[in-house]
This record gives sequence, structure tokens and C-alpha cells, in this order.
Amino acid sequence: MNVVSFEADTQRQHQRYKLPLKCIIDGYRYSCLDWSVGGVGVATGRTVFPQFETFPIELEFPFGDIVISMKVNAQIRYSDANKGRTGLQYVSPTESNLRFFRYVRDCYLTGDLVAANEVLDFSSRMIDTKARKKDAAPPAKAPAEKVKATVVQSLRIVATAAAGVALLVFLGASLYQKLWTFRAEESLVAIDASAVVAPTDGMLTNIVKSGAVKAGDPVATILPSANGRSVTVFSRCDCVVQEAQADVDTQVRAGQSLLSLSMHDAKPHVVAMVDYGQALRLYKGADVVVDLPQGGRLSDAQIRELPKISGADLASGRKFPVNIDVDGADLNAIVGAPVTVRFVQAPWTGASPSVDPKRIVTSAPAENRTRPGSEG
Repeated sequence: MNVVSFEADTQRQHQRYKLPLKCIIDGYRYSCLDWSVGGVGVATGRTVFPQFETFPIELEFPFGDIVISMKVNAQIRYSDANKGRTGLQYVSPTESNLRFFRYVRDCYLTGDLVAANEVLDFSSRMIDTKARKKDAAPPAKAPAEKVKATVVQSLRIVATAAAGVALLVFLGASLYQKLWTFRAEESLVAIDASAVVAPTDGMLTNIVKSGAVKAGDPVATILPSANGRSVTVFSRCDCVVQEAQADVDTQVRAGQSLLSLSMHDAKPHVVAMVDYGQALRLYKGADVVVDLPQGGRLSDAQIRELPKISGADLASGRKFPVNIDVDGADLNAIVGAPVTVRFVQAPWTGASPSVDPKRIVTSAPAENRTRPGSEG
């Protein structure tokens, strides 16, 4: 039987190169006689290594003052004491090992890497020092094109400046809203009214729920539980019934509110509930802006009065009512409707209040006041 043997089956598959490398085997450093991507020949002298045994070796590549060490496992292919040479073949080299070996080989073959004085050195490449030919100057622009370019550049500058101004205005408005304005927690349109209360316990047999009444008109009738004689409650003013708080054929108690009356000439106003923590800001002075539910805005509203507050009130975290007059605005159609109230202070307002709140004594809130002749 004839057997055909290819050269690669019996001879080395990688070209070997004489590079000034060192090889460390079993703790001893030897000089390399030749090196390739697949193995290395080492000058071991009279030292003999067992054939086909695998050793962890370390190859040292001297690049000038820097030595790069590459660790790899290698198998002893032969070891001859007479020739003083041992041949090793790499066993399962890593991908990083192969990339580095190929890089050294390619640089050596292209002349980028040379061996000189027992070191490896990268040779200097030739650099073309000829001056680069300058590009031809662009042709001069026509006057119309110059004007067009100038206009475009000016428009860009104006647009950038306008955007900057708009940003500054936006930031300024946001800062102003945060530092010098605050909003009431709750606000609604109200009207000054007085309560008509039950003079005795009993069954409510009659009550006026709406419309105008005159002084002396009966507004409610109560049948007492004790003696069975009806008690009539009269109006002591020419008023308008705002709201009835009790229903016919229900039991009422003495002092219970039956209905509320308001004077014919009473004008609606706004009641804003403000946190006690914001109270001192109002005493410094503030403009009032009222936004109505249908979309209108009142900018000439005025604070009617501020209640007397104490340190305990400020620490309580509760809210207090602020009555706001809206002279000239007809709000009769939206009495009881919620509105939005904002208090606006000038930036130059002093840090301390212009009026000491402890020295301000105001009357009771309007909804708790009674008008002469309006009690039942």
C-alpha cells in the first residue's frame, strides 16, 4: 500500500525566526535559538528534559527597556544533550497568546521590528516631509451672495438673542411667582348674612326658604314640646333669605340656626382661607388677584380686614378667613361658587411687617356678625 505524505505532516508548519528571546523552563532561564508562532527552540546545554512532557514556560520579549512576558504551556518534542538544544511545541495557546505571536511575526516580516543588541526595536518609518499642496482659494462671492450671507448671519444672531431673552423672562417670572406670590388654600364668593336661630325646642311647622322679607314678617313657626302653643319667629329687618338650614316637620333645639338673612344692599365679597404660616406676609401689604370660575379676573380687589393672630395661631398650622372686597364687580349670580385668589407682593417689600399683627384689633368675621333688628 502506497502512502502519500504531505510536507506539513512531517515538517514544521511555521517558519522560525532568530529573535533575542529568553525562555524560562522549570524555574531556569535559557536563551532561545529560534522562535515561531507554533513553538520555540531553546539552548539547554547538557540539560535533558523528558520527551513529550508538558511544562509551563514563560517567554520574555525584550522591547528596549521593557520586557513583555508571555506564559504558555509547551510540550517537549525532543531534547538533545549533544546538540545542547531542546525543541518545544505550544500546547493549547490562548487567543491572546496567538494574537501577540502573530503581531510580533508580522512586524518582524514587514521590517517594523528588528533585532539589535539582544533587544527588539521598532524601526522608524519614512515620513513624507514634502509640503502638502494648498487647496486653491475659493472664488470670490458675488455682492448679492455676500448680502444674503450677511442677512442670514444677522437673523441667526437675532434669533439666538431672542431665545436668550425669552429664557431670562421665563426664569424671572418663575422666580417672581415663587418668591413674591402665594395662593389661598380655598376661596369662594360669599355675602354678609346673619343667622336666625330657634328661640325654643320643638317641631318646626313653617319656614321661609327664599325671597325678600320685611321687618316684622314671620319667617318661621315652632310648636314647642312643652305647652303646645306655637312660637312665631319674626324678621327684624328688610332682608333677603339667603339659605334655610332646617326643614319643616323636623325637631329643632333652642339656639339652632334656622335660616340666614342678608340686607337688601349687601354686596357679595370673597372669603379666602389662608394658612397661618402666610399671615405675616399679608401684614406687609399685598395686591389681590381674583380669578373667577367663568374665566374673568379681578385685579382691583382689596383686603377688607385681617384678624388678630397670636403666636399659638401661627404654630397651629390652621387656616383663617380673609375677607376681600370686590367693589364694582357684580358677583350676585355666583354667590357660593369657588374662585382662585392670589396674593402678590412687590419685590421691594421689607423683610419685617409694616404693622405688628399683635397690635391690630379687628372686629369678628362678617359671617359671625349680627345686624341690629335681624335676629328672630
